[in-house]
Amino acid sequence: MTSPSTNDVIDTVLGLDRFPDLQALREQRAKLKHLSQTSYQAALRPAEPRNFSYALRAALAARMAALWKSQELAAHFRALLEREEEGSGLASIADPGNGTEDPRLQAILAHVDLVTLSPKEATRAHIEKLLAAGLDDRDIVTLAGLIAFVNYQVLVVAGLKMLRDN
Repeated sequence: MTSPSTNDVIDTVLGLDRFPDLQALREQRAKLKHLSQTSYQAALRPAEPRNFSYALRAALAARMAALWKSQELAAHFRALLEREEEGSGLASIADPGNGTEDPRLQAILAHVDLVTLSPKEATRAHIEKLLAAGLDDRDIVTLAGLIAFVNYQVLVVAGLKMLRDN
C-alpha cells in the first residue's frame, strides 16, 4: 500500500526483506502499515514544516529513539538529519546527553525528554513552559504529534525486533 518511491521505514530499519515470514505478518495489517508510514511522512516530512524544520524534527526523533535505546531508529533519524542542510547545527541535540544554550530549544528538549521517559508526569505547567519559551498552540500540537508518533514507532520496532530475533 505504500508507494514504490516511499519505503516503509519500519521494514527498512529492521531489514525485514531478509525475514519473509515477518514481512508476511506485517502485510496482514497492510492498512495499519500504510497508515504508520503516512503518519511518519506527516510527522517528519510535512508539506509545510512551519516552525519545526525537517532537521529539527529529525534531531528530536533521533533523540527520542536514543532515549529508548532503539539503535536502528536512532541511526535512521541521524541519517535523515545528516541529509538536511541545517542539520549539522542540530546534530548534537540528537544525543540525549547534550543540551543547548537556546532557551526555546531547551524547553523543547526538556519536554521531549519528559514525555518520552515519564509521560504520566507531564502537566499543564510543562505546556506553559513551552508557551513561555515562544511556542504557539500550533507548535505545541506539532511537537505533541512528533513525540507521539516517534514513541509509537519505537514500540512497534521493538515488538517486531523481538519477533525477528527469536
